[in-house]
Amino acid sequence: MEIVLLILIIAGFVGYIVYQDKQYKKTAYYQVTQNPYSSVKYDKGRHGEYLTYKRLQHFEEMGGKFLFNVYIPKWNNETTEIDMLLICSKGLFVFESKNYSGWIFGNERNTNWTQTLPIGRGRSHKERFYNPIKQNATHVKCLRRIVRGNIPMRSIIVFSDNCTLKDITINSEVRVINCYEVASAVGEIYNQAADFLNPVEIDNLYYQLYPYTQVSFEEKEQHTKSLKMNG
Repeated sequence: MEIVLLILIIAGFVGYIVYQDKQYKKTAYYQVTQNPYSSVKYDKGRHGEYLTYKRLQHFEEMGGKFLFNVYIPKWNNETTEIDMLLICSKGLFVFESKNYSGWIFGNERNTNWTQTLPIGRGRSHKERFYNPIKQNATHVKCLRRIVRGNIPMRSIIVFSDNCTLKDITINSEVRVINCYEVASAVGEIYNQAADFLNPVEIDNLYYQLYPYTQVSFEEKEQHTKSLKMNG
């Protein structure tokens, strides 16, 4: 009896994994990235992007289209990587995903922000990282160089729900939020903004930018190397 029960449990678990994989392969995230479900589940960066997409997936029902890991050319023959784009009737939403934990401190004007992590006995460890608002501003600037017309572009910085945005100072319309807030934040902007793109223009923009998601392994490696060299 115990063996039969164990077999049923294992079969149920395998069935669940197969179902999850099937559902995942129907998503725009998989269709654009071709990343296996296992690599998304266990890769911190990819998992953060996917969770953000899942909370915004309903915008596809309103004609929106998503692109991921968009490698846009910079002015110095390097590339800058946009984590996620939503192309919709209101224009472009440009997302920077930060799957961090701990406490986050930052000012829009500063070059670096701080991540504070507890290490036990009342002590903490601090890590500095490049200001994600400035990082996404570069993405938007580079994107404007290849997208014609004065298309509205909105910058959204999405942090993991595992972190606390402890002290964030913002002086512009950029949104800095946790993942659980992303649907309401984008929905608020979407409902207040005027339509700018029609369905044909959304499709045209999608197919114009799609090739920038299909870069070679060598190009991705060069991008990573440039990031390390520039600190």
